[in-house]
Amino acid sequence: MTEGKRTTSLRSQLQLSERWRNVKVNALLVFVTMIWGSTFLIVQQTIKLTGPFTFLAMRFGIGALVLAVIFHKRLRHITRAEIFTGSLIGLFLFGTYALQTTGLQYTTSSKAGFITGLYVPLVAILAVPMLRQKPTLGSMLGVIFSVAGLALISVNSSFQFTFGLGEFLVMGCAIACALHVIFISKFAPRVDAMNLALVQIALTAVLSLIAMPLAREPFVLPPLPVWGSALFMGVAATAFALAVMNRVQQFVSSTHATLIYALELVWVGMLGYLAGEQLSLFAWIGCGCILLGMIAGDLPLSWITKKIKSKE
Repeated sequence: MTEGKRTTSLRSQLQLSERWRNVKVNALLVFVTMIWGSTFLIVQQTIKLTGPFTFLAMRFGIGALVLAVIFHKRLRHITRAEIFTGSLIGLFLFGTYALQTTGLQYTTSSKAGFITGLYVPLVAILAVPMLRQKPTLGSMLGVIFSVAGLALISVNSSFQFTFGLGEFLVMGCAIACALHVIFISKFAPRVDAMNLALVQIALTAVLSLIAMPLAREPFVLPPLPVWGSALFMGVAATAFALAVMNRVQQFVSSTHATLIYALELVWVGMLGYLAGEQLSLFAWIGCGCILLGMIAGDLPLSWITKKIKSKE
């Protein structure tokens, strides 16, 4: 085999390996959104039985314990940088769940879903100055499709919106969520992803405990169903999901990851339909828009931009 053929063969193998890695990365992120989508109804029912910060303390406490047990060898070598950056990102993680869980007590789930979903375009916008990521044509189309889809899924037939305390809290959640995704992309490639995730989760559990007396939530033993919800949420939706986020976002841009995260509301709608809730025609069209947004965000559309520039 000549040197040229060897180089070509090696390049082909690297391209195939990169494509396969992208497939696995996308599949993991889609699976995470399936988990998140399945938890929405669980959270709404659980906070009827206990306070929101009590549930968050249980959920994230279990998540931190699970990661600490599994990755205890890595934890022995945790660095100051991982503790500092994990704590910084953890503040946004706590803000995301604290504001959303509290806001759900004052607004409808559809409004909360739409307003929370605004973190999709917020990530694409904030990534430009904070990560210096130049937005691609595909990502911009993906953002447009995703926002349109989120709106169609969440609005009611009369298209009426009000902005009260609940909506204000959930808007804060969207901002915190966008910053959480941005800072993971900024810091995760530089440190151990599992240690970074563990610090975030542990800090959120501690802050939730501190918030309990401030929110006048008593330190009492919650009923058994709350423990079941907290166990599932702590292991699957917290430990596993955040570990995947911190690991996978080392290889994909924050905008690309966020377009896939937008699938969460698709699973919410589909699972709600299976549970007996009726999806409107607008909602089904919205699901399709979000899927189109995810596909558009991954398409190599740079040739269109080059063609436009060449004509100018």
